[in-house]
Amino acid sequence: MTIKRSEKMKHGIDISQWQGRIPDIQWKDIKQKCDFVLIRFGYRGYGTGELRVDECFQENLSACKRYKIPYGLYFFSQAINPSEARAEVALIASRIDLKSCTYGIWCDTELSADGQGRADKLNREQRTQAVKAFCDAVIEKGGITGVYTGFYWLRDNMYLDAFTNYNVWCACYLNTCLYKGANLAMWQYTDNNTLKIVGFSSLDCNVCYKDFSPKEQQKKTVDELAHEVWEGKWGNGEQRKERLTAAGYNYSAVQKRVEEINPNKTRAMIHVVKGGDTLTSIAHRYGTTVEKIVSDNKIGNPNFILVGQKLTIKY
Repeated sequence: MTIKRSEKMKHGIDISQWQGRIPDIQWKDIKQKCDFVLIRFGYRGYGTGELRVDECFQENLSACKRYKIPYGLYFFSQAINPSEARAEVALIASRIDLKSCTYGIWCDTELSADGQGRADKLNREQRTQAVKAFCDAVIEKGGITGVYTGFYWLRDNMYLDAFTNYNVWCACYLNTCLYKGANLAMWQYTDNNTLKIVGFSSLDCNVCYKDFSPKEQQKKTVDELAHEVWEGKWGNGEQRKERLTAAGYNYSAVQKRVEEINPNKTRAMIHVVKGGDTLTSIAHRYGTTVEKIVSDNKIGNPNFILVGQKLTIKY
């Protein structure tokens, strides 16, 4: 399938050591035909969990810099908990300034080649926590981030609602991308080299819908952000401060506006019920009471809440 070019979309490829060492004649063609390149930084081993840097990472990065091609990085994660996910980001940050990656640092989460990978059997909660930890670690270091995965893997193996504040790069080799979320930033639509880069029989091709330039990152007004905060889209406390600051916004100005549109000075967020959650554990987490959660959400039976249910937590 070929995607027609438009001013609103940018086209690019993703590469790793599987493409081998790319000669200059191919890089010159990439420069002519691509707006960006996504480079695999590395991966965590399926079995041992050892962290490895892609054999061609440094050469590919140097070529992008030499030809002045905007780039992003992705890391194939097999992290089984948040601590391991943060370690993956720490490795990337030890080799490159995350802010230099215009097209982001992506957590690649998918089924391993033989289906026996150490992270393949994680449940939704565990996988969601690990991927979110990866993304949050990138944000804390000032980088742009998101999750790369196939549509069905995202739908069936993670909690979709947990990623509304993160970019999604979706692999879906159909005539249209099945993921329709507003946070869809990129679509990997084929691996058959429809951009016709010389020397490749197959090559992943992508379109980018989002403008990752600093100007675009700050397009939202303080009022828009304050309402998003009120809806729980930016987290709470230090997490909210870190996310807004990393995205280039004035946290103090946004927080002031939040309090202005909330005259009672009551703060609120949306909590998506996860497996194992109870109203007691949720109330304890946010410093409120079961009775208040029941009242604010008009819950008929406090002993019965559903995974995926959205609760407004006022505190």
